[in-house]
Amino acid sequence: MTGGRLVIRADASADFGTGHVIRCRTLATAFIARGWTATLATRDLPGALAPAIDAAGIAVHALDPDGTPHDDVAAVVGIATPGGTDPRPTVILADHYGIDAAWLDAVRPAATVLAVVDDLADRPQPVDLLVNQNLGIDPGTYSRLVPATARVLVGPAYALVRRDFWERRAHARPRDGRIARAIVFISGSDRDDVTARAVAALADVDLPADIVVGAAYPHLARLRARIAAAPGIRLHVNVDDMAALMDRADLAIGAPSSASWERCTIGLPAILVVLADNQVAAERGLVEAGAATSAGWHAEVTEGTIRDLVLALIADPLRVAAMAAAAAAVTDGHGTERVATEIETLVAARMEAR
Repeated sequence: MTGGRLVIRADASADFGTGHVIRCRTLATAFIARGWTATLATRDLPGALAPAIDAAGIAVHALDPDGTPHDDVAAVVGIATPGGTDPRPTVILADHYGIDAAWLDAVRPAATVLAVVDDLADRPQPVDLLVNQNLGIDPGTYSRLVPATARVLVGPAYALVRRDFWERRAHARPRDGRIARAIVFISGSDRDDVTARAVAALADVDLPADIVVGAAYPHLARLRARIAAAPGIRLHVNVDDMAALMDRADLAIGAPSSASWERCTIGLPAILVVLADNQVAAERGLVEAGAATSAGWHAEVTEGTIRDLVLALIADPLRVAAMAAAAAAVTDGHGTERVATEIETLVAARMEAR
């Protein structure tokens, strides 16, 4: 194809994290490499995320911060249909729990292909293509939620993982189960500061670690003070080299979020802390697959909970090695390219039918 316009509707904030925008950035980057332009229509974008979006070549359209999703329709349609004689196709993609069937119906006339990224399977979504990258999802779950003609892509084979992760996978070092270094990345916001509990646990164990926090993390000053008193523990804020940090770690502490598929791509075992109801299914799937163990619900996880799990894994390298192999079997990291290809195939069919 000669390219087109990709219009994404997603938000990020301290309340619900940055994962929606981060995975959409990953997909947009793949489209840009294929000759498309990409615009992110967003209401809540932490300032620290803006440079990464700009560096990826994605335009940002700021929406009314006091508006509702339905107030966004005119703006999204305007981006998708710039007027003039531009013949390029347009894909509108939503990754937002507040968007419903009425919103999708309202923007449909402006889209050559209408797509969503979903985790919940809890509402009708009249789209041409739906992606749910989580483990254990039966495509039949969506049989009554999307049109019969919709393309439904489910499972970690379609996980939106950046290129640098699968490139590292191709040259991954052997993991023998010994734990010499950890990485902690809870979420882009981590409002409840599970990160601090993980830092305290690792300091108790005297395990070197990289601590990663995102653009919306609200406890940075306090965390810096904690880490200053913990030799061997390094802080990274809003990093661009997450793949390298994960690759050199032997154990991760994180949420069963989109970062799970990055960890799995490079075969990194994990201790999971569940931050939200929509992560429960992913937690269960990763534990059942043998790729992770779970500390449980974030409000009930203590420094001691994490410390005990870390010590148990350090004492059992055979188990850790098996977890690493199981993680690597979950996904090969090429999901972004698969999703982009599926969307372009739909676009080509629509354009040919016109």
